[in-house]
Amino acid sequence: MAVRPTHFEFYSADPRATVEFLTTVFGWRVEQWEDQDYWLVDTGDGPGINGAVALAGDDGPKTLNTCDVEDLDAAIEAVQIGGGQLLTDVMELPGVGRWVQVEGPGGEEFGLMEPTRV
Repeated sequence: MAVRPTHFEFYSADPRATVEFLTTVFGWRVEQWEDQDYWLVDTGDGPGINGAVALAGDDGPKTLNTCDVEDLDAAIEAVQIGGGQLLTDVMELPGVGRWVQVEGPGGEEFGLMEPTRV
């Protein structure tokens, strides 16, 4: 199963300051998603991925990368067989897909996304 990161999230203690920083320093385009404390980040054309900025939780600021997978259930099984564990329940994101946050055996955290098929 070949899997590559497709989305990043910067969890920030001050998301509005982070958004301002990213737009000023890198010229990235940022748009708030609906009325949530979540901003979608467009890093531009060419190689690379887009992402988001969100409010950090109790575990503090961090970066979380998400990888797209064709079959989320199979990917979850592979994570568990490989010594990892689920950190969240599978979330249904309407019009986007199914997502879960996992942790590898070394404590690394990342997301897995099965995009909605059109």
